[in-house]
Amino acid sequence: MLYYFRIAHGNFGDALNPWLWSRLAPEVCDPNPAKRFLAIGTILSRNVPADPVKVVFGSGNSGISVPVLDGKWFIYCVRGPLTAVKLKLDPKLALTDPAVLVRRVPLPPQRKIHRVSFMPHHQSAFEADWSKLCARIGMHCIDPRGGVEKVLAELQQTELLVAEAMHGAIVADALRVPWIPVRLYGHFMEFKWRDWTESVELPLELASIPPVFERGSVSRKGLSQVFKKAVASVGLGKSKWKHFRIRPSSEREIDESLRALAKLAATGKPQLSDEATLQRLDARLFETLGQIRAAWLQGEFKPPQP
Repeated sequence: MLYYFRIAHGNFGDALNPWLWSRLAPEVCDPNPAKRFLAIGTILSRNVPADPVKVVFGSGNSGISVPVLDGKWFIYCVRGPLTAVKLKLDPKLALTDPAVLVRRVPLPPQRKIHRVSFMPHHQSAFEADWSKLCARIGMHCIDPRGGVEKVLAELQQTELLVAEAMHGAIVADALRVPWIPVRLYGHFMEFKWRDWTESVELPLELASIPPVFERGSVSRKGLSQVFKKAVASVGLGKSKWKHFRIRPSSEREIDESLRALAKLAATGKPQLSDEATLQRLDARLFETLGQIRAAWLQGEFKPPQP
């Protein structure tokens, strides 16, 4: 049985799980609740149910909540070295995010029609109408809430991706589309980005752009964020507090953010992992997936010894 975040409005990274594993490892998609397959996502936490057997194939940790590992956990690999450290695993179990295996699925060919695309985090898509905002600066927007095949096609059609959505960057990298990471909102998780980029031997050269908020009202939680944002503005507290919402953005603030986004696309340094490194990781992941598939049918899990 697949275990992943199921989000009502949809999210590309999470939705990759049923789409990809039904094609590459249909065994793990069976509805048997006694065995859970954990792959794409930042899901290694204390929220994972204690009872069933957990088979981990490339999942990540958030850097905050760490699961208690017992005899029901069978970890074949994790997303990156930071997750391995948090879970006190052998560093050799850190491969990379298994979403890279989209390379193993034949995709319809696409021609490049977008010079630059921006892909926000799925939560960011509710803070502002990014499709309309991107259109103001001649940029295409890839909605992470769209269907997997739609997003894949749009990534293939893109020459350069500016990504706040990590799995947008991961899949773009796998499909050999250069990408630039950007932080806009407070829900950006730098830990998981570094976990992945270190796994593909890249530095995380992260740009920050002021967020845009178009919703009218501020929640009770938002009131506490007013104080946190003020504290962060003088160099105290957490850096992510600078990106909290305290009120709707003014037109001037929206224009400034859009100019910064356009400038980043024009002058930022595109990232792309080394092809040889990516091929090596892809091969190791695919081999490991084969071991899991065999073990899944036999009902006996024996992760490879590092």
